[in-house]
Parts: sequence; C-alpha cells; structure tokens
Amino acid sequence: MTLLGLALGGALGTLCRYGINIFFQGLLKPTTLAGFPLGTLVVNVAGSFLLALLLFQSKIELPGPLRIAIAAGFLGALTTFSTFEFETDQLLRSSKVFLGIFYLLGNLLFSYAAILIGRVLAIKL
Repeated sequence: MTLLGLALGGALGTLCRYGINIFFQGLLKPTTLAGFPLGTLVVNVAGSFLLALLLFQSKIELPGPLRIAIAAGFLGALTTFSTFEFETDQLLRSSKVFLGIFYLLGNLLFSYAAILIGRVLAIKL
C-alpha cells in the first residue's frame, strides 16, 4: 500500500509541478522576466510550507502510508532541488547574474521562511 501511495503521490506531484511551471512561463513570457524560473521557485516554497504543515500539525492523525504518500510522494515530486540548481546555473551562465543570485538566495530563504510559517501555523491550528 505504501508503494502505491508513493507512486500516486509522485505522479500527482509531478503533474502539478509541470502545470505550475507552464502557467508561470506563460505569465512571464510577455515581460522582461521571460525565462526566469518562477514556477520552480513557487513549487519549492509551497512544498516547504505544506511539508511543515503536514509534519508539525498534531490535530489530524494521518495513517503512516498516507503521510508518506503525501510527504515523500506528492511533495517530493512537487519540489525539486536538481532543477533549482540547474536553473541557477543557466541564469548565471547567461549573464543574468542578479537574477541568478536572487533565484539562488530566494529559493533558500523563501523556502526556509515557508517552513517557519508553516510550523507556526500548524502548531496554532
């Protein structure tokens, strides 16, 4: 059951990440920020927030396999470290140094802030 949950969660997380990336590419296309990987930044920050909510909340007791399916399956597939690193490299190598540094620091700092906010909200709920 756990493996099936991981597979389904992973498939849903992957589809969500793909859809979010396509949405933000279309949103930024007519602007000077075309090519900025906002979709990846959004999924990483949102995934960090949702993981904190899941792990720090104590009111709703989820069965172990469901918790694993959500945390490792869905959120693991939704978020991405390797794509974030690749996109940072792409920005820096294409002479978009400011955007590359903002993207690098933004992913780290905004995702950590999302964990902190998610933890506080989960404890208060």
